[in-house]
Amino acid sequence: MIAAQIVTGSEPVFPDVDGLWFRLDGDEPASEAPYGQYHREDNVIWAEFYAGGTLRTGRLVGQLRTDGTFDASYCLLTETGELISGACHSVPEFDAQGNIVISDHFQRADGSSGVSRIRQIPGPLREVRNV
Repeated sequence: MIAAQIVTGSEPVFPDVDGLWFRLDGDEPASEAPYGQYHREDNVIWAEFYAGGTLRTGRLVGQLRTDGTFDASYCLLTETGELISGACHSVPEFDAQGNIVISDHFQRADGSSGVSRIRQIPGPLREVRNV
């Protein structure tokens, strides 16, 4: 898979997730969906995920490919204390409004797999929580 790109002159421009905030597209209302912030330095990608839905917190770390996609591993902690870990191949693309949508093709450590989509949102949204 190749990330959707914009061509300016002769050089393709792939979506850059650095510093951007994303929210999980799903069945829950947007105000309850998990969200997080992505970062990039050279070819290293990382993200912190914050509360929303059943998620308490999570982290992702990965490596950017030359085609604009990235491979990563992640670990999530739910509100009930369940740990979820796995790996994903992420494909960022521009939507019609110029925002980034990432399709995460994931394989969890428990053997389950699927595709989730996260959409760029205005940020920051992180709230202060007393734990």
